[in-house]
Amino acid sequence: MISKFKINNTSFESYKKTLIIAEIGSNHDNNLKKCKKMILEAKKAGCDAVKFQLFKADLLVSKIHNPNGYKILKKLEMKESWIPILSKFCKKNKILFACSPFYKKAIDILKKNNCDILKIASPEIKNIDLLKKAILTNIPLIISTGDTGHLEIKRAFANLNKKNFYKTAFLHCTSKYPCDDNSVNLLNLKYIKNLVGEKISVGYSDHTEDSLASISAVTIGANIIEKHITLNKKSKGPDHFFSLNINELNQMVKTIRRVEKMSGSPFKKRLKSENTVFINCFSKNNIKKGSLLNLKKISFKRDFVKGIQAHEITKFLNKKLIKNLKINERIQIKHFK
Repeated sequence: MISKFKINNTSFESYKKTLIIAEIGSNHDNNLKKCKKMILEAKKAGCDAVKFQLFKADLLVSKIHNPNGYKILKKLEMKESWIPILSKFCKKNKILFACSPFYKKAIDILKKNNCDILKIASPEIKNIDLLKKAILTNIPLIISTGDTGHLEIKRAFANLNKKNFYKTAFLHCTSKYPCDDNSVNLLNLKYIKNLVGEKISVGYSDHTEDSLASISAVTIGANIIEKHITLNKKSKGPDHFFSLNINELNQMVKTIRRVEKMSGSPFKKRLKSENTVFINCFSKNNIKKGSLLNLKKISFKRDFVKGIQAHEITKFLNKKLIKNLKINERIQIKHFK
């Protein structure tokens, strides 16, 4: 499974360069200073992007029908006035600025402030009106697929601009917080890839409590990884406890970069740096000059000097030797007429 996702002049390709997104989300706890610290920590860890969420509780859930959810979300709303500040701070520190818009005006704000990536969150893949507006911006677009199946993905896919396939991605995701091992379903990466085609990227949004699923997804071919981060797992808030702390984030990024190096080429060929071992032909016993060579008189052994190799031996069978050979002597071309 090979995917390639393009942002500006940078390509993120399976097994070569993974787009690693540190999902800050609401873990900034409505503290701008903490936002900036998390951006710097993500950059230091080697992440390619940080992601935030721009929503309004009043536009996201019903205060009457979901009062508890509304109360939590209201506390976690990020101020619209922060967007230009965060965008400029990311640009200054050379890390991509990504954000999930949850209402249509949010898309306008993000476009105005040079957001590098728009991310449609899992439930919002069903909000076709929001999705269509995001598509029209021509900003690189990532769509999460938690809480969806075949139909929702195909419906979203049908609205995409085919000219922008190279900067469009779907992320496999399980909408459980945290996500247990039995619910990860990493083989869904291949399923989604078959569904959307080779031109669209497929990555993984990870809600497990460690980094194993993200690292495993990279080995399958995911070229985008999104992972929640926190400065303190014990902080109050819905996402802190299952997020990676900074030490864990550093380790995940290092391991993913190692996997990229280890992946190498899909074509098998001998490396120049490998130990070279030949399987050469040796005399099994003493052989007299003038004897005809046959398989009973020889054995094949490892050797570090090129001689007559096992696959070449048929060329020399029944040929006359022009010198005496001692037991275990390497047989060479010069030993024949």
